[in-house]
Amino acid sequence: MQPVQKLIGMNIKISRTKRSINQSVVASKLGIEASYLSRIEKGTVPVSYERIYEIIHILQCNIDEIFPQPPEVETQFNR
Repeated sequence: MQPVQKLIGMNIKISRTKRSINQSVVASKLGIEASYLSRIEKGTVPVSYERIYEIIHILQCNIDEIFPQPPEVETQFNR
């Protein structure tokens, strides 16, 4: 199990690469630097739910592709 931030970032990267979309394309549409998107995908920076939904819209993916299932997420209740 991993923290939700890392799982969401990893899922964003998987969805983006599955669609053969470069980081720079997504970053440009979001109005951010590609390096910042890289940190989002690595789960090293927090990202707002609004930004996640913008990414979902840009990638034209399902919300289920980005948000992990609760059993996959490390929380204080399952450590």
